[in-house]
Amino acid sequence: MSLTETTTRETPPAGAPSGRPRTVLFLVCVAIFMLMLDATVVTAALAGIRAHFNASIDALQWVVDAYSIPLAGFMLTFATLGDRFGRKRMFLTGMAVFTVASLALTLVGTIVELDVLRAVQGVGAAMLFATALPLLSVAFPEPAPRAKAIGVYGAVMAGATVLGPVIGGVLVTEFGWRSIFTVNLPIGAAVLVLAALWMPEPPRTRGRRADGLGSLLLTGGLVAGVFAVTRSSALGWTSSSVIALLVTAAALLSGFLAWQVRGAKHPLLDIAMARKPGFAGTAIVSVGHMATLMAATTYLSLFLIGTLGYTPLQMGLRVIPISIGAMIAAPLTAILAKRLPISVSLTATMALVAAGMFLLGGFTDHDSWTYFLPGEIVGGVGLGAITAANQAASLTFASQENAGMASATFGTLRQVGMAVGIAGLGSVFSHAAREKAASGLATLPEAGSLPQDLKQEFVHQLGAASGRQAVAMVPPQFRDSVPALTRVADHASIDALNSVATLATVVAVVTVLLAVIAFAVDRGRAVRRMPGRRAAGRRLTGA
Repeated sequence: MSLTETTTRETPPAGAPSGRPRTVLFLVCVAIFMLMLDATVVTAALAGIRAHFNASIDALQWVVDAYSIPLAGFMLTFATLGDRFGRKRMFLTGMAVFTVASLALTLVGTIVELDVLRAVQGVGAAMLFATALPLLSVAFPEPAPRAKAIGVYGAVMAGATVLGPVIGGVLVTEFGWRSIFTVNLPIGAAVLVLAALWMPEPPRTRGRRADGLGSLLLTGGLVAGVFAVTRSSALGWTSSSVIALLVTAAALLSGFLAWQVRGAKHPLLDIAMARKPGFAGTAIVSVGHMATLMAATTYLSLFLIGTLGYTPLQMGLRVIPISIGAMIAAPLTAILAKRLPISVSLTATMALVAAGMFLLGGFTDHDSWTYFLPGEIVGGVGLGAITAANQAASLTFASQENAGMASATFGTLRQVGMAVGIAGLGSVFSHAAREKAASGLATLPEAGSLPQDLKQEFVHQLGAASGRQAVAMVPPQFRDSVPALTRVADHASIDALNSVATLATVVAVVTVLLAVIAFAVDRGRAVRRMPGRRAAGRRLTGA
């Protein structure tokens, strides 16, 4: 906080308690559970959405990314506004926006409307995420209680992340895909009322302004970059459209960084915070784990439904080991995180995610769903541990008054990882499935009797992750070809999923290596610091 900034505390409304830490923890956790649920619950509904709107895999990717990109683009802005105008106010506004958008989503008539309203949902979610950890940091000022609260928060966040397909499976199976948005309405309304009555208003930071240009540059760069990755599957990386989008993304993101360093009077990203020991390594892991395991779970869920033939509920139950591992690991890691250097806790847990991704690959047509169990368990433990360690680490890079900026910075990085991971892995899945399907059709004697437009649609549907469901579109007069087409569909989908797992494993391993290097560089810098500052450096870098 600068010398011109002052901190004030608003008086709670009449009749409201002055401070209820457990109430704050409960409300924040309910809100975060709903937000994380909505980020992943759609995986159970994607098959239904694809069938209802006859959507391509690009359109399905945007159902997820339209939610993640506003989260990444606006979280820092809302954190700044929350620090200045009141985190409780921002929390209530975000919950209202999120709930109203959920109501509108139950009424959509086109895939475009769905994607647009998902983006509005993401704006509300950005407000809530931007205020969640800062509210906890004020409610639990002492290190030990704060560590326990963050452990609970991490467990809820990690659990909801992967419980989404289970809960979504129940809702979609029983009530249809629109019900995944309907369920938000009573929860959102209840949290709004309870938070308005019982949540105290933490101190506010004066003197800071929102950085509108920074938000626009960051969001525009992310949209252009993700759009380029999603279109690369259909157009190729050398396409003029894809190249133009990549150049636009690079220019906007470079402009954002330059603006933060030299132009903005009240930057979204505190460069001084970014220079602190441990920041770079923490940032790398924040992006890496979301771009790998979290993004890959979407395509695993589609594979279980489309290729192995499970209902959304059955699919959800088969990915629940990830959630169980995450919920067990998160609270334990939050307690241990204050005793271990961040360099150790984050790199070790990211290595678990890499191991989990490796174990998820190599599936064959002779395997059952149980093949994925070891990878789900190992990856889930890594996911929960990273979630807790990452949340704890983010609060060490800024003062309590600037906790919103610190937590939102890493929240932004996580959403960037999710958006890019969904787009990148989806592009690989679609390309691999189409290539395998086309080559498989070319070797089938039965394929000669099939119309060309039917074969093209078959390949397109496999590229959209429909699996065996693509065979259902074959007209009755070609039913003799169904067994052979089913084998082609299975091999194409398996090859696509294994390609996703391979790429995600490579990215996860590279993330571990980059984090090790970043922490090692910080360790060297910490050694050269003055003795008084060296102790702080050791805690962050493991020196």
